Amino acid sequence: MSEPSDLQTAPWQGPAGEPGGFARERSGFGFPTTPFEKARYRASPISRLSRIILLIAVFFCGWALLRIGQISLTFSDVLLSLVLVVMLSRGEINMRPFGNLTIFWLMGLGLMLAGLLIGTIVNGGVDRWLIVVAQYLFAFFLLPMLLTGQQLSLTRILPALFVFGIAVSQLIGISAMLLFENADTKDLLGNGFLTGNGRVGAMTGEANPNGAMIAFALPMLLYSIRERTIPLSFGIICGVLLVWGLMASGSFTGFVAGIVAVAVYFTVSGLRVLLRAVVLGAIGLALFLASGLPLPSAFENRVAGAISTGNIEEAGTYTGRSLLIEEAWNRADDNILIGLGVDRFREVSVYGAPVHELHLLILNEGGIVGFVGLLIVLLTMVGAAFVAIGRSRTEGAMILAVVFVFNVYTFSIPHMYSRVWILPVLLAMATVFARRATSSSPIDGTAPVR
Repeated sequence: MSEPSDLQTAPWQGPAGEPGGFARERSGFGFPTTPFEKARYRASPISRLSRIILLIAVFFCGWALLRIGQISLTFSDVLLSLVLVVMLSRGEINMRPFGNLTIFWLMGLGLMLAGLLIGTIVNGGVDRWLIVVAQYLFAFFLLPMLLTGQQLSLTRILPALFVFGIAVSQLIGISAMLLFENADTKDLLGNGFLTGNGRVGAMTGEANPNGAMIAFALPMLLYSIRERTIPLSFGIICGVLLVWGLMASGSFTGFVAGIVAVAVYFTVSGLRVLLRAVVLGAIGLALFLASGLPLPSAFENRVAGAISTGNIEEAGTYTGRSLLIEEAWNRADDNILIGLGVDRFREVSVYGAPVHELHLLILNEGGIVGFVGLLIVLLTMVGAAFVAIGRSRTEGAMILAVVFVFNVYTFSIPHMYSRVWILPVLLAMATVFARRATSSSPIDGTAPVR
């Protein structure tokens, strides 16, 4: 079915430009295009300013190096906080960011934080819990309301901005890899920007999270090209930067997650899109092999070796992480009812480090209550992805792919309250669950079926 123009009436719309209408607007940066919306926002410069700030925040949301000192507060976090203040003052946040699934999301988040609180009270250190709960509430409670409180015409270009931000980050990182060594950059940008063994962390600041950001960005790139928020020629350039950056990161998890995420996107999008992708992928691979260009050394040493031999231990720190996972599994029985409390696992571990597996970490620190809460949050993500597919296969395919990447990293990362992890998921979900673009009625988290 062809899409209507801004001023046409579609089956799901009332008369275009009226409060009951639901035009799928396509202004360049999500600003109002119908007469009703223009009249509504003409006298609201603060709304336009907050949108511009949001666009900048999304572009930089994967740049963890741009943070205040050593605390977990980035430049993007500050900008998002400003937008949040404006939206709260104007009553524009979406109190039901995931529609009918919101209750499950909030229930899961509440149980997870309650489990961590119980363990923290019993074992001491409530101050640390307050810091962690503030981070989780900002990332998992307030940001969903902020992003789904935007208009659909805006939220559907946010994935493109995320892609641009990550692509520019890779351009900076790859350029540094070719021109400098770790000793040249570590004083200014830290050891993770360009590691001693040649891995590229780029502006994300570490190689493995950089691989994760690229894995998130790949399905968003495909969606943006399909929706024409990124021109094809520019999308190809971004794709080359992302793929090269993924290989240069030397992240085995990122490489596998990125490939599977792309496969998920094409599978859900439909067979015709999948066949086109296979043909284009084969052509691209043939051109690369014919060019004779070498692979990044980090990819050859860490990823290619593990794939060719089938030995995952060649992928890097797997052995050390497996020991922490084994320890966490063995300790879980003692912490099943009442957990250790926030950040206590590292204190009791014989290795002096948190287990890089979110499920086991929450089980040990938050007990069964926290663990059940985490499962509810993760299942709500998956459920929201399938709801989105039922409404729009285009957006739904991207959401499911991004949710898959997030779930992959729950098996290799400790606490995930840093916004770099949840923001890609929320950006994808907001393309379906954002408020109706031309409605003055209460927000219901719905979107048109396509």
